[in-house]
Amino acid sequence: MPMAIVAKSQDRTVSVFEIAVDSRKVLGRSSTADYRITEEHYMSREHAIIIASADALRVERIESARNPIFYNGEAVDQIDLSPGQFFVIGSTEFHFMATSQKSLKDSATKGAPADSFHMTKEEVSDRGSAKDRLRLLDLMELPEVLRSKSRMEFYVYACGVLRMAANASWVRVLTISDDGRDLLAEDAELDIEQDRPMSDSLVTAAVEEPLKPIVYSWKQELKPGVEATKHDAIDWAISCAMTVPGEDSVLFYLAGTHDGSHVQDELSDVKEFLRNTGRLVGLVADSLSRAMSLQKMETWETRLERFFPKKIAEQILGDDAEDALAPKIAEATVMFFDIRGFSRMAEENLNDILKHQGALRRVMTAMTQCVFDEEGVVLRYMGDGILAVWNVPFPLENHVQRACIAALDMTDKIGEVSEGWKCGIGIGVGDVVAGSLGSEQVYAFDIVGAIANQTARVEGTTKMVGVPILVTDEVVKRLSKDSIITRRVARVLPVGMDTEMSVHTIHRVPEDDESRKALEDRLAIHAQGLEAFEKGNWQEAFDVLLPVVQADPASKWVFGLAHVYQGSAPRDWRGVVELSSKG
Repeated sequence: MPMAIVAKSQDRTVSVFEIAVDSRKVLGRSSTADYRITEEHYMSREHAIIIASADALRVERIESARNPIFYNGEAVDQIDLSPGQFFVIGSTEFHFMATSQKSLKDSATKGAPADSFHMTKEEVSDRGSAKDRLRLLDLMELPEVLRSKSRMEFYVYACGVLRMAANASWVRVLTISDDGRDLLAEDAELDIEQDRPMSDSLVTAAVEEPLKPIVYSWKQELKPGVEATKHDAIDWAISCAMTVPGEDSVLFYLAGTHDGSHVQDELSDVKEFLRNTGRLVGLVADSLSRAMSLQKMETWETRLERFFPKKIAEQILGDDAEDALAPKIAEATVMFFDIRGFSRMAEENLNDILKHQGALRRVMTAMTQCVFDEEGVVLRYMGDGILAVWNVPFPLENHVQRACIAALDMTDKIGEVSEGWKCGIGIGVGDVVAGSLGSEQVYAFDIVGAIANQTARVEGTTKMVGVPILVTDEVVKRLSKDSIITRRVARVLPVGMDTEMSVHTIHRVPEDDESRKALEDRLAIHAQGLEAFEKGNWQEAFDVLLPVVQADPASKWVFGLAHVYQGSAPRDWRGVVELSSKG
């Protein structure tokens, strides 16, 4: 059951405190108070204890509080409140509000209205009378208030402003979902507990056609001595729904009497008043719908800009963001990036980390831009590392190729941005669950899947091999040989994994023929030496690789292993290097 304390001073809502069931909170002026009211001068630093149960509120005055708590005009030290009741400290009223979906469902009126009409968007947009426009000025600030308050505070504020502008007896704001109705806020002319029944048919009709106000009137004639309306103590009601993408419908429901509306005893005057009031409600709903949609889009943009390149962010915002980012199974190219030596620096001296923060930020900014340039998504930063992914949340043509181009760009630029800095990058491709996988408190777009762990091991292997980039077999199969040349380094079994895999280096195709031939010759020598190495012919591998070890780190690594294995060959050798660390 949603519950709140609404603090009011001179008909103005000062604050709204949401209440959790079985909570115990302090009300006071101090910054240590859970529910803080700084405007009330008769409030002590810690004035009262608020204890909430499932459907009631206990208020206990703290002994050190200088001023009393008033309930029904009498000073009290302890009271138990039901929903709709309030207590007073100084000039501030504290109203206890609570409702349930069931109570809202059961509050429908009986009997059809004597008159009703459905307003069109054209009627809502009509300029209206001068008086009507003046009333609207009071409501123009609502979108700005929306930005400065929580949603709950805003709805309470909006109820009060709308009730006064419409001369209504009471106003409610509700959410409408498949599970029923939930009361967000209400404001009434009389601050007493009373039944405020709503018309089910009016609510249903308003939800079916958002932003089109619907008006019901229950009096057919306005003459002295007319019988009471079928809608107890209410002559008219207006309802208008608004929608915000990805959220439940929000419904405004106003009810009032003709006496409270200050209209004459003429049906034409009544109808004109109701039409103008309907226009007012429709304009408010339309304005707030736009403001909330914009606010939500701005929130999503802020979130998305942390992870996605502009093109993908715009595509997400063009769809329903929550649906686009909902977890789903997809193939993804995964990249792990790590700055060489930074973690070791962190272990040795924290002051060195602080000294290099400017350089680290420049490097990470440049690396992120390389990912974004190839339409990749940055999932997270890990100190001196980056986890990036391609082909999610939307399919991307040539996503494996684009990830490898990004990796090559990163290895080229890291030394330009910060001289002497180097990196290691691992790339793999496979199925993952990708989407918004965070908690209610913290948003995160992330992936889960075996390929993520495998790719992290590939990145770790770059440290042992001494090369900047290593990729898996599946990556190599997807690459265009016209722009990227690959070379199988060896078959390895990473620490913590049961499945062995081949790792490969990638290289840009050199622009001139001479350089391309030199690269291809060097890689061919490595392939010949690797073949001997995997067969256990250590001396042959040693001799074949010797001419290129100075120019080729991967060949030097295999060469070194061959040298070690000559003295002590691995038992049951099957051509797989079992790695002794994660890198």
